[in-house]
Amino acid sequence: MGKQQASVDGIQKEHNHKLNPDKDLVVKRGRIIIQYYEFNYDPSRIYSTGKIYLKNGKEEEARFFKYEKSEEDLAKKIFTLTSKLASKLGNYEPVYVLKPHFLTYYEPQNIWILCYEKFDHLLSEMKMDVEDFVEGARILSLWWRYSIRDVLRTIKYIHSHNMFHNGLNETYNYVVVSGQIKIINIHSNVKDLEDPVHPSKLQALRMKDLIAFRNMLKEKIMLPEVPWVDRDYFFAFFDKEDELYPMFVEKLASHPFLLTPAERMECFNDIYKSAFESNKFKTILNGRTFLKYRNWNRKDMAREFQKVYKRSNSKYNCECVWDLLEFLRDIYLDLPRNMKAVDAEVKRLYPNFLNEIFAID
Repeated sequence: MGKQQASVDGIQKEHNHKLNPDKDLVVKRGRIIIQYYEFNYDPSRIYSTGKIYLKNGKEEEARFFKYEKSEEDLAKKIFTLTSKLASKLGNYEPVYVLKPHFLTYYEPQNIWILCYEKFDHLLSEMKMDVEDFVEGARILSLWWRYSIRDVLRTIKYIHSHNMFHNGLNETYNYVVVSGQIKIINIHSNVKDLEDPVHPSKLQALRMKDLIAFRNMLKEKIMLPEVPWVDRDYFFAFFDKEDELYPMFVEKLASHPFLLTPAERMECFNDIYKSAFESNKFKTILNGRTFLKYRNWNRKDMAREFQKVYKRSNSKYNCECVWDLLEFLRDIYLDLPRNMKAVDAEVKRLYPNFLNEIFAID
């Protein structure tokens, strides 16, 4: 048994505890063998900092989560699933799951210890601005824009291996490593379900994870006390679930809320091209839902917008909302510079138009 140092301010320094390869669960790292570990045990914190000591004489920083003795089965399940998934990731895989080192029973405190690679902090400890302002309009900050996309695709990757997290509503299941969010503590897989598993059951469990991620953002991260229309459209989109699951996640990841001003303008072009031959789309666009966007040739539109409109030789019908989409496509093509100002003007003239046409099936 290793040495135990006196407690200072409730933090116990736990020194040089040896792993037992016959009892402990350890992730194989080729010829690299973990021999000892130490950590600063603080029962008031979710995790502890510490180090692992390798047989080759090197040491690495690590992070340690505690589980009660009664949670043995849960700890083993989390270690097994998370390490299995993390081991499948290549160096260039665009998904992010933090790799565990080992799981061991720690007798001095009568707890299980799950050791992970070093992370900088939990997501709940992250101090990163959620919003930015462009031309006076609130937009999502660049870091969060990319981070939400990465988490969505990581969730899809977890599900592609018939696993389910079952804890994505809690910020302590997300960590930040060198500015990158990674997921930890995967809880269950398809083997936990009754056999045979109906596809609708799998879909419900996948959507449960996505909704849990949405609710975590909604309640704990994305300024819940601040009115923000674009954010609310994004959150509402999680409830659509009309498409095949992988396509649905990719559509979430490309939602206008997660796009730069230039990408938002490009979105008008993409939607116009994809819906050009869709009578259903045009019918919806020119139906009652979009009546508020008729008579769209506003006299107060920016001078650059007016120039694009006048160059059209009256090809636009201002009573037709499809023609508004075509006009905004032309704005994107004809005004390639300063897309921040262009996007801000579109939001001023036609608030929420992009969010609403993006949601058309």
